[in-house]
Amino acid sequence: MMKVTDNVYYCPGRLFDSNIFIVASQGELVMIDTGTGIFYEELKEQLKKDGLSIKDIAKVVLTHVHVDHSGGLAKITEESSPEVLVFHKEADSVENGGLLTLADEFGIPFTPVKVHVQLKEGDIIEVGSLSLKVISTPGHTAGSICLYEPREKMLFSGDTVFTGGSFGRVDFPTGNPQQLVSSLRRLSKLDVTYLFPGHLDIATGKGSEQIALSLKYAELMISP
Repeated sequence: MMKVTDNVYYCPGRLFDSNIFIVASQGELVMIDTGTGIFYEELKEQLKKDGLSIKDIAKVVLTHVHVDHSGGLAKITEESSPEVLVFHKEADSVENGGLLTLADEFGIPFTPVKVHVQLKEGDIIEVGSLSLKVISTPGHTAGSICLYEPREKMLFSGDTVFTGGSFGRVDFPTGNPQQLVSSLRRLSKLDVTYLFPGHLDIATGKGSEQIALSLKYAELMISP
């Protein structure tokens, strides 16, 4: 676990796990994505070293419901009672499981969890003094979202866009290459300093340049 800004802690993914982010402001804690849950005990220990606890997590937001991002959710809700926030198009998969979680493909069990808030485009998730805006970014999945904090210029991008010119796969259920390119074009118009993706390294400067590079490669690789 690394503290990368005054308000953001970063737990790098390992093996199948997604990156996990904790946004902390004015005593409020929000987790963005949960990993598979395979390294849950290690996550707890890492939080403890930073003076944080799973029990203090008020909200968990999923950027999409693939099990490498959502598999740890059930373990968190066993120890705590956070609000679970998921984009409305994928909320049913969190509550009932199914094909969209990719649990069978990963060979990782998925335990359904109640969704408290079905997010929609433009919703604002308040975290203390921070405001995370929900941006619908279909392409990797139909219900993929990014979260943007305009004052801090932070983008939590899930599997829509990565650093180094990479971007999300489109060959999973509900993936769509043309939608992904459109989503990247939309993100390229944001002013981003900090890019916090679902996998690979983070960018703590010039995030917009990273997005522009990914868009460039996606436009070259994905035919209209």
